[in-house]
Amino acid sequence: MDIIFEFLGEFLLEGTIEVSKSKKVSKWIRYPLIALIVLFFTLVIVGIFALGIIALKENLLLSVILILLSLFMLVAGILKFRKTYIDKKVECKKEK
Repeated sequence: MDIIFEFLGEFLLEGTIEVSKSKKVSKWIRYPLIALIVLFFTLVIVGIFALGIIALKENLLLSVILILLSLFMLVAGILKFRKTYIDKKVECKKEK
């Protein structure tokens, strides 16, 4: 059962990411998929950050690690988004 959930999750996430990168797919499909991907990763990052804030009362070291992890994921996510979608858009305009 675990393998089925892992396969479906990976299939949906990876498939959505690959479809959102493809210029052959209509903008009406790509842009909502990009929004879903950004929303999903934002929820994960905010969840880890909130868990770090909640853990602040119980364990200071764990909370600091979780907050730093969420900030690292936020910065890495912004850089990856910029590299994947925004920089390629600029490159396509330069070629034309």
